[in-house]
Formats: sequence, structure tokens, C-alpha cells
Amino acid sequence: MCDITNLAIFAKSFYLLGDSLKFCYDCKYCRLNGEADIENHYSVLPSDINDNFKNIPVAVNLFYGDSLLQIENTVKYLRLLESSGHLGPVIIVTKGDFSKFPDEKFNLDLHIAFSTFGIDSTLDGNTMERFENNLKQIKKRRNNYKYSIEFRPIIYGVNDSIDVFNRVLSLASSYNLAIGYSGLQGKPSSVEVWKKNNLDLKPYPGYKFGHKKIIDDKVVTLFESLAKEYNVKIFRKTSCLFSYVHNLDRDYNAHYYRPTEVNCKECVMYDKCNSYKNNLKIDNNLDSIIPFKYEIINKKKHECILKKNNICEFPTEDCSNISGNIIHIDDEITTSDVRVIKWLTGYTVDAPFYEDCHISSSWVKSKTFKR
Repeated sequence: MCDITNLAIFAKSFYLLGDSLKFCYDCKYCRLNGEADIENHYSVLPSDINDNFKNIPVAVNLFYGDSLLQIENTVKYLRLLESSGHLGPVIIVTKGDFSKFPDEKFNLDLHIAFSTFGIDSTLDGNTMERFENNLKQIKKRRNNYKYSIEFRPIIYGVNDSIDVFNRVLSLASSYNLAIGYSGLQGKPSSVEVWKKNNLDLKPYPGYKFGHKKIIDDKVVTLFESLAKEYNVKIFRKTSCLFSYVHNLDRDYNAHYYRPTEVNCKECVMYDKCNSYKNNLKIDNNLDSIIPFKYEIINKKKHECILKKNNICEFPTEDCSNISGNIIHIDDEITTSDVRVIKWLTGYTVDAPFYEDCHISSSWVKSKTFKR
């Protein structure tokens, strides 16, 4: 039996399923530009690993190469998930032409997230015309899925003006869609590509590029105030958006343990998430879910291990004030293990962990992988 966990990959908010391409829409800011020549093939279904994984969020073809640039392949994976009885949200994030996507019924909790830069720009591989045409498709289809807008990345001095915000929010209001938004992620590898291509992308004054997708507080305040005028629900965190649209009883990434950092009190999910967190029991038996030796403990001022070890670039006060019932694990596990535990249980995790897009082999509870 092969260790199929090496064939499965996890991101912060999704289990990633699909294949990469060697071409895409050539968005100049894209954090995957450095992977254009890397072939990724991840065809292991979540339930091939563990039956509980039928409930986790999955993104299809979120690698380099838009999901609608490989429609037949994307549909293939949707049908495989359907045949496996997958129950969790299944997400397609796209800038492609949605009119080419088949108007078919899928027995899945399927979600199409239309991505936009907010303006026509040489930095972006999409146009506002295509984005608006994609939104128009929603009303033309017999088989409607769940929908939302991904407005990202918001870049200093490029697409962060009031005119851009008004246009995006007006469209969201017209189609009653929620918006997920974020700043520009500038990992060292991305910054190197930008410099090589003579792209003068700058972080907001007072900040520096890194893993976190920083937007200046004044810009966030402007966007949030305009969203209230348009009565549009907006979300800083991807998982909060999808949890809302899919009517889940909590944010599956458990951001409610850091309520100030992500402005939970202004979120439409606040009451749900707060109630869920307050009802997480200290005596829950999670043995059928968690494959590690664990205990549930109550902590008043738990400090995130990333801050404790000086790994986090931009720690906040919440990072040292995590409170409530949490899962404690002594064994060293991966960041992907932590994510899956959050997704499946709703608890945050206190454990020594290291960055890895794979999970531990302890999760494997399925028959021999044969695909």
C-alpha cells in the first residue's frame, strides 16, 4: 500500500484536487507564476484517504491554469467527487468564460466563485466585460449552484480607489452576491519574479510584503463602509465567505478564536460562530475523527506557536489571547493536520507543528489506493 498522503495536498482553506497547466491568464501579480513550468497532478479523492474527509471543503483545479481553461478535466473531477458521495463544499474559483461551463446538475454542494481585479489592467488577465458576462450567466442557467465574488488582490495605488470599490460592490448588490477580498501576497519567490519582469508593485506604506495579504486599515475601512451602503456581505477570510454562502453553522477554519484580528463582530456569521465556539465541550470524544493522542483543555490566554517561535510576520494581540476549549496534541504534526482538525471539529489546536502541505499518514483509514 502506497502512502497516499504524499499524493494529496492541502491549502489554508481547501483540499486541492486537480491538475496544473503550463498556461493560464498571465496575471502579472499571480503567486503561482513561478510554478508555470511545474506539473501538478493530484487525483486522490478525499474519501480515498479517510471517510470523514467527505465533509471537508475541496477546490478543483486551483493550481496554475484556470479551472475553465480545462473544462472537461474540471467536470471529470466533479463527477468523481459526486460518485464518491462528497458532502462538503466544492469550489471552483475562475476568471474564465462561464458560458462554456456545461449547464448540468451535479449532486454536490457546488460553488462558483467569480474572480475579479475590479478594473481592466495590464496586470490582470481578465476583463471587466468577461466578469460582468459571467455574472449575467447566473440568471440564464437551469442548474444554478452557489456563487460569490473574489475581489483580489487589492493592490496599493492600483485598484484600491473608491471608483473601483463602487463598481465591484454595485455588481455584487445587483446579483445579491457576497464578496471575499484580500491584499497582495508577496512571498520572496513572487517578489523575485516581479523584479525580474520589471513590475513596480509596492506594499502599503508602513508594511512589507510577506505571507499575509495586507491592506491598509484606512482602505479596509473605506471598503467596509461602502459595502454597508450597498448592503453587500464582505469577508476578509476565504473560509468565512464559503461558510456563510453554504449556510454552515460556523467558519470551518475557526477564525472565531481570533475575533478581533478578523473583525468578527462586524461579520454576519458572528452569532453563529460565537455560539458554536461557546458550546464546544471539554469532554467531547473525538476519537473517531482525530488520529493522534489528544486532550481537550481550556486555556484563557493561549499563545499561537507561530508567534511564540517568532515565525509570524505580523502578529496581533489575538495571537496571545486565544481562549476557550482547544485540542492539545503533544506529537509534532503538520500545518495541514491542524487545518483538517479545525475543519472537522471546530476546535483550534495547540501542538508543535511544522509547515507542510501534506497530512500525516495517521489519517489513512481506507482501502488500498488503486486509481
